[in-house]
Amino acid sequence: MADLKKQPVIAAKKRSQAAEDRLHEIVLAAVDIINERGYNGMSLQAVANRVGITQAGVLHYVGNKEGLLFEVIEHYYDRSSTAEDYLSLFNAGGPFAGKRPKIPEYLRLLVAENAHQPEMVMLFQMLNTEAISKTHPAHAYFTDRTRRATERNKHVWSVPAGVDPQLTLSVALAAMYGLEGRWLARPDEIDYEAEWARFEDVLFPLPLWEGYR
Repeated sequence: MADLKKQPVIAAKKRSQAAEDRLHEIVLAAVDIINERGYNGMSLQAVANRVGITQAGVLHYVGNKEGLLFEVIEHYYDRSSTAEDYLSLFNAGGPFAGKRPKIPEYLRLLVAENAHQPEMVMLFQMLNTEAISKTHPAHAYFTDRTRRATERNKHVWSVPAGVDPQLTLSVALAAMYGLEGRWLARPDEIDYEAEWARFEDVLFPLPLWEGYR
């Protein structure tokens, strides 16, 4: 499937607050199960059992299994975040309009946010790994994710002279994803934010990045 968002689902219709609340329950149940078993190991019946409704009830809200994956991704990835709010400050009309955001500052906010929602990070890691398969319904979404993130803002970053902002952000995101995997595997041993601070010294060394961090 080229574009996950083109999947037609019943959930895309206008919903009442009660329906939104029920869908939220379904999504949270799906997230828990994906984190335990992966998307391929998740069944609609297992989601229904966890929510306390019938499988037909789940289908009413999401259409099918891929529709449920669409809802999971929309809830967890296509929403505003602290890091995205930071970038909006530099838009026309924002308090920092005319200035440029800093890659290390942006990533620091992302790490701080993710440190408080390990279930979301686990979900990303599980889906990102499974989506390597070209038959996975989210294959295109995840394989293009970093490219979209780096190309969308490639001309706006404040970086030292001679530094390629797109390449820098791509490398930094790859390092972040790797660190997330280590953190999730050993949460009692690794302080995610403290470890990222050490990564910053390697990714954005001084004095080159003085004033850009």
